Amino acid sequence: MPGSNQPSVSTGHDSILSRLAYLLSAQAVEGVLSSVFFLYLAWLNASNYGQVMFAMAGGAVVNTIIQFGLYYPLVSKLAAVEESESRRLLITVQIIKLVLFLLCMFGILVFAWRQELSAELSSVLTIICLGFSVEALAETFFAELRVEGRQNLEARIKITASIGSFVYGFVSAGIGLGPVYVSLFKLISGITRLLLGYRIYLKGHSRTSILPGTWNSVNSMFKASLVFALIEILGVIYNKTNIFFLQKVTGLDGVAYYSAAWNIVDAISILASDQFLGWVIFPLLATLWWKDRKLAGNLVRRNAQWLMALALPVVFVLYTESSLIISLIYPSQYSDAIWMQKYLVWTIPLSFQNNLFSYVMMVSGAVKVLLLFQVIGTIVNFILNFTLVPMMKLQGGCLAIIFTKLLVACLTFFYCRVSLGFVRFIDFFFPFCLGIFSASIFVLLKPILTLHPSVAITVVMYFALLFGVGPKFIGHFPRKTN
Repeated sequence: MPGSNQPSVSTGHDSILSRLAYLLSAQAVEGVLSSVFFLYLAWLNASNYGQVMFAMAGGAVVNTIIQFGLYYPLVSKLAAVEESESRRLLITVQIIKLVLFLLCMFGILVFAWRQELSAELSSVLTIICLGFSVEALAETFFAELRVEGRQNLEARIKITASIGSFVYGFVSAGIGLGPVYVSLFKLISGITRLLLGYRIYLKGHSRTSILPGTWNSVNSMFKASLVFALIEILGVIYNKTNIFFLQKVTGLDGVAYYSAAWNIVDAISILASDQFLGWVIFPLLATLWWKDRKLAGNLVRRNAQWLMALALPVVFVLYTESSLIISLIYPSQYSDAIWMQKYLVWTIPLSFQNNLFSYVMMVSGAVKVLLLFQVIGTIVNFILNFTLVPMMKLQGGCLAIIFTKLLVACLTFFYCRVSLGFVRFIDFFFPFCLGIFSASIFVLLKPILTLHPSVAITVVMYFALLFGVGPKFIGHFPRKTN
């Protein structure tokens, strides 16, 4: 806890659950409002929706660059310093972020000029990237709140920002304002987060001038976060690169159709990688790694098996019911998203496994090797986009991200297999056999019962076998109390 005047923090089980609940509630509010808002834009105008989605992809890259992996060293140091030193750390991080912010915004302007984007699309891109940038600055204050156990304040700020920004977005879109004005919703969210976060910061810290030694600590903090930053930045880049290639080849409508399918698939991947793996499994692995290496290995293997077992029915449903899902959510002009979703669903199991093995590599000290894998993946991704998108257009964009994720997942898997020995191919035998058996049942049932009843029966049978027989082969689903 930084500073003697800070509130005491309970480390009990209930406290941990309540903190997680606060953050999940804030993310749920933003997730629901953003999903409804983007669907609303998609129904109003596909071109405008495509512009916003194009800009959101750029904003995600900018946000990751400005964050620069600073969260990891900042949280580690905040937990063990006094109030005066915590203020120095926060100022140090903000100085680095402000420099990166200026560089990113300059880069966005150069990118818009080099890509010969229209004035309207350039404005939308700049405004939304500016909103993401301001949100990245606000995250510095949230890091301190998390260390102090005040996730309730962070949740309130984020919920307030989400409601205010999306209310503006709905109103501006509803009254027919252009995409430039609509795009201000992201900037409203960022400014709200920054101002409210800074207000709380001022209550806990003195308002004196920058402390001596702050500038000296900028260099050390920058170096401490460099590897993590590059890993995160490269990951975001190869996940978003095809958006920019698709815009050049297929126009904004193509971006809109691709985004319609990708947003559904990516939401599931994020749920597993951020909430489950990032917030639960990664901290647990970090604790176990130096205490009980065998137990940590068992935890990795069990999670790999169950993540694959749970990913397969998700792939099955999204694949077989893609027509129903897309037609229910989007207008008829988004029909291309139906076949694209059938391609993109295969990124779900690849993302599950890659994120798990990436966290294992971080915990085991193989961060530089993981960075090398990210570099390889990014280079291959650019090659695939350069060759496949001009030739195959939307299909090429889908294949580029699938092959990239397959490559990186294979690299992280084989590292953990060869160097750590935690996982084997045989560990996935039961999930794959169960998946093949269930798919065979579906093929037999479909001509008799039609599509939807066959899908429902197959999924029910799959889960009945998974939770009934599965524990005998892959053990029970891993829990912290095991």
